[in-house]
Amino acid sequence: MATGCQKEDFSNTCSSTEENVAVYAVSYSIDGEEHSVNLVGDAAWTDFLDWIFALAEEGHSVAFRLNTGTQVSNAKEKLTFTTSNKDEAYAWADQKAEEGYTVYVSFDNSTGIYTCVAYK
Repeated sequence: MATGCQKEDFSNTCSSTEENVAVYAVSYSIDGEEHSVNLVGDAAWTDFLDWIFALAEEGHSVAFRLNTGTQVSNAKEKLTFTTSNKDEAYAWADQKAEEGYTVYVSFDNSTGIYTCVAYK
């Protein structure tokens, strides 16, 4: 992954002529700035997760959630996952987002530890 990710709106440049392509409505924040985007296709979702993790590795405060139409007003469940393995953190964050959690990702450069926290 290239360093120096742009801290700006994630733009989905993928387009598809296939039918039944997944569309991910995503809300996310970077350093407290809220954004939303519709991602078309699984590749766009993967690109988005790569981008979020790269921003976390650079020290940005990032969070994201898939918009399922149900908003959580008083989160009652909190799950935390820590690992030094980026693939494990990525898979956990992806799974929790698909389960409807709001996911926060951080990376500690001094320890090499990813911390993922999910609220629902």
